[in-house]
Amino acid sequence: MCKNNNVKLIKPMYPCQNVPVVVFKNRCPKPCLYCDLYQRDFPREQVIAVSPDKVLNKLEGFKGAYFSAVSDCFLPSNRDLTHYLIENIWKIRKDFVPLIVTKQVIPKKTVTLFIKNKHRIVVQISIPSLNNKLISILEPGAASIKERLKIIKQFTGNGVPVIAVVMPWFDIYGKNETVENLPKKLSKAGVLRCIIGTGILPDLQRQKMINSQNELILEAVEKMTDKKRVTTKIGYTLPLRKRILVFKKLIKAFNKYGIKAKICTADNPDLINKTNLPLCTKFKHPNFGVI
Repeated sequence: MCKNNNVKLIKPMYPCQNVPVVVFKNRCPKPCLYCDLYQRDFPREQVIAVSPDKVLNKLEGFKGAYFSAVSDCFLPSNRDLTHYLIENIWKIRKDFVPLIVTKQVIPKKTVTLFIKNKHRIVVQISIPSLNNKLISILEPGAASIKERLKIIKQFTGNGVPVIAVVMPWFDIYGKNETVENLPKKLSKAGVLRCIIGTGILPDLQRQKMINSQNELILEAVEKMTDKKRVTTKIGYTLPLRKRILVFKKLIKAFNKYGIKAKICTADNPDLINKTNLPLCTKFKHPNFGVI
């Protein structure tokens, strides 16, 4: 039995999900420059349960849970507890569906567990670029692109669909790069679906990106001139017209390589009823939801 307080179960964070959120105490030691999730705290009234066994007990009342990017569930400090929670909730509820999102290496034992339970797991791998230099600056604590692609191929090669999370997409390109590089590579890795977004930069994250002094990152920041409030934060983003043009170009590139792309409306609520572009307004899975 696990008695520590390293994990909490939180009420739903986003309107697109009606399931609780699993949040770990251990946050990213080297957070991505653009991310503010590692700072997120939750008021007492949002907390459903604290400690692994209490969380496990409460999860029994749901058909799914979101293993949130607030604290990557496959950070070295979190991955054993993640495995414990998912393995044991499946022993209690055969219809339970964890939604996991990560940019870390998933341990072999957990990959094996997921493959054995391929019909009751939703795997999302965050991979917003193939530019290794850019990613090493933007995501200093994350797995390499090579490692992420390897994990994707392990899953798709064994019948586990992977949703690629292409967020944030900054629409910046290094030498010999085009908008098609990432869709082409992900298609070869077996990805059939992706979720895309152009990002929201709160003031602190915007300044961190400026401080990087990387030419491409500075180009991205300069384009993000509109400041607005979205579901969980206030920050800078692309003006609406520019965002729509970027999304059109990106969706066209993904579709060319057989990947169905949708735009995350958590950061783009102003697109709802304003465009015919494919939007993700509700996460759907046959078993994903509250009893």
